[in-house]
Amino acid sequence: KRPYPERFRGIHRLTHRDDGSPRCVACLCCSTACPAQCIFIESGEYPEGDKRRGYERFPVKFVIDELRCIFCGYCVEACPCDAIRMDTGKFENATFNREGAVVDLIYLARNHAGKSPVSEGIY
Repeated sequence: KRPYPERFRGIHRLTHRDDGSPRCVACLCCSTACPAQCIFIESGEYPEGDKRRGYERFPVKFVIDELRCIFCGYCVEACPCDAIRMDTGKFENATFNREGAVVDLIYLARNHAGKSPVSEGIY
């Protein structure tokens, strides 16, 4: 592998808070800023009495079509919560079919460095 610069924009990932809840509040800023229109978000609300209720909304669906993405980084810059990043360092995104390039919330959460919120049952 070639050494890539530190600011290289790799595959997307979603971050989470210290309590394990998703940092994304489904504000749709990233999908609005995307010039390729490759991000789709469906939002949901936390139930009454939930300790995460202060954040109001969370993404029920978060889908990125990597075949349409131009890796410009506008989604990262537009996010007010620092929920989406492109700092995974992964650049191999070849698949055998088109469906493999459409990544969902589970895949984006698994790209997180360190402890995965998927294994803890948060997503």
